[in-house]
Amino acid sequence: MLEGLAIQYTNQTEQDLRLIGYGLSILGAIISATLSRNTSVLRRAPYFAYSGALFLASASIQLIWLGSLSALTGGYLWLFFLTDVMSSVVVGYFYGIVAMARSRDAFGTRRYAALAFIPLANLWLLLKPSKNESAADPTIPILTGGFGVATGFVFYLGAVGLSSYLATEVDRIAESATHNTHAQQVSIDYLLRANGLEATLEQLAVGVPPQKIDQSTSLKHVESHGATLQYVYEVSDDIAVLPNSLSKDLTHKNCSNQAIRPLIEAGATLEHIYLRRSGDVVGTVVVTPEKCGLK
Repeated sequence: MLEGLAIQYTNQTEQDLRLIGYGLSILGAIISATLSRNTSVLRRAPYFAYSGALFLASASIQLIWLGSLSALTGGYLWLFFLTDVMSSVVVGYFYGIVAMARSRDAFGTRRYAALAFIPLANLWLLLKPSKNESAADPTIPILTGGFGVATGFVFYLGAVGLSSYLATEVDRIAESATHNTHAQQVSIDYLLRANGLEATLEQLAVGVPPQKIDQSTSLKHVESHGATLQYVYEVSDDIAVLPNSLSKDLTHKNCSNQAIRPLIEAGATLEHIYLRRSGDVVGTVVVTPEKCGLK
């Protein structure tokens, strides 16, 4: 069950993953507001430094996803999933604590801590002068005054650098996964069991980017229509008809491909539509379970 959830989690769009992480961090902050009895205050510089440290910690934990391909094929992707979810909650918990401490210092109450989770409004919480200028800063020198601001920038820059590195590496891993038949097969098997055929095809269609097949053919997009996965290609205008061998070759490749075999076994039809730039149909190749000898 957890492995299936982990696979569904990793198949979300980047925007959806950000929203999930944001929601989990807010959950952590709500937990801190409910359970924490901390009454400390934080002035602007140490608040900035602590916030940067938390963002750096969050980015560092994300590095576990560099091993996601091995985890997927090894059957322990769920461990990465749990670590990611729990880290978002924990970081949100501690960010809630420092936000409440800053709110007490700036407004005399913790109620304005929610500003820390609102874009642009968080700058108000950060820049608001202390309500009590005589309040003591933390005794750690690098967290006070100009040192605190510099420390915060170092932490934030480190977090941005790690996030950029991770984004590049995750793209590389995703590209490697497209050539790893076992990883694709494991992922599709779990998605089929968890979501059923039609929902799985819809999810897979979203994840296929446009790409060049050869000098005269490009894959424009992939769509799902019920139990049919439709590949739409664009070919050169000088191609009058599809070669006779194409239908046989495509059928053989689809039927023998171990990564997509579970889809066909589940009843999926793969439809390859070839169009000219004008939109005219050059030809269509349809691969059905019957053509693969499954029915």
